[in-house]
Amino acid sequence: MRHWRTVQFEGASKISGEAMHEPRQSDGKPNLVRNGACFGCTIACGRISTIDPTHFSLEGKPEHFRKASGGLEYEAAWALGCDTGVDDLDALTYANFVCNEQGLDPISFGATVAAAMELYEMGVLTEEHTGGIDLRFGNAEALVAVTELTSRGEGFGLELGQGSKRLCAKYGHPELSMTVKGQEFPAYDARAIKGMGLTYATSNRGACHLRSYTVASEVLGIPEKTDPLATDGKPALVKAFQDATAVVDSSGLCVFTTFGWTMDDIQPQIATACEGDWSMDKLMELGERIWNLERQFNLDAGLTAADDTLPPRLLREPAQVGSAKGHVNELDKMLPEYYQLRGWTTDGQLTPATRQRLGV
Repeated sequence: MRHWRTVQFEGASKISGEAMHEPRQSDGKPNLVRNGACFGCTIACGRISTIDPTHFSLEGKPEHFRKASGGLEYEAAWALGCDTGVDDLDALTYANFVCNEQGLDPISFGATVAAAMELYEMGVLTEEHTGGIDLRFGNAEALVAVTELTSRGEGFGLELGQGSKRLCAKYGHPELSMTVKGQEFPAYDARAIKGMGLTYATSNRGACHLRSYTVASEVLGIPEKTDPLATDGKPALVKAFQDATAVVDSSGLCVFTTFGWTMDDIQPQIATACEGDWSMDKLMELGERIWNLERQFNLDAGLTAADDTLPPRLLREPAQVGSAKGHVNELDKMLPEYYQLRGWTTDGQLTPATRQRLGV
């Protein structure tokens, strides 16, 4: 996460959604072929793309890389591109193809490469470590090379494949790993969207935007607008999003439907499809119970309240640009209230009353 050290990413327009529609000089075709959808879905959130046939990444590669496949989506474009400083759309698309093919998460992978690039520019990592790869920010050839190494589990790719937490700890700079509970951040700066900071810190599976997308309220105004730089009301907002998302995930519905549907739309569908009491109160209690069961699983596995935190960079180093200039994430103001609303002790344990109420 390079927000602290970059005024702005000058190459953003080259890897934007608009750029994906622009025809290439080599063959007149755009990067984006069409949207992709699950069966019967009208949202079609996926991307089907192609790589410029003259691009260096395709030299000597199997024919299937020259065909249309899963293209860049928002998070992948950010992690593989903005976070690494690479503005080569075809290099990012190739890296994404490899991630899809080999089962690599492009968010975690891109953020891990960015951490390695920072270590390299600091002089902590050298070409001796990387196997001769010049791992500077913005180097598209380096991104392609380490993507291939990681997919094969070879050379420096073995270290990248362990994630940024282990990588940064090994080389003496754990503070450079932008993770919570070992999982890398997606594309939202917790200094600019305070609720997302609390979301990251308390997510049961580490930094994750898909367990409580407070961006919907804090930025998009769905269902109502809240100030992204404010901390007041964010603990209740995060809890509500977490509980509701647990319900949606358990129902089998896609979380993308919640950009249009609220629980008022989802509850009647569940009540119609399932036997028993599926009132709104029952559903929200179900979501809360799921969250607490996951919490207890983590506690039993050895996680503690100390893991409900953010990297020091986001808590101490103010954002230098944009609407959040001068801001850090004020987790200390939100976390105690969140614990209270959850019915947890001050050290993040489920209280006896909470266990009894939820049957946990």
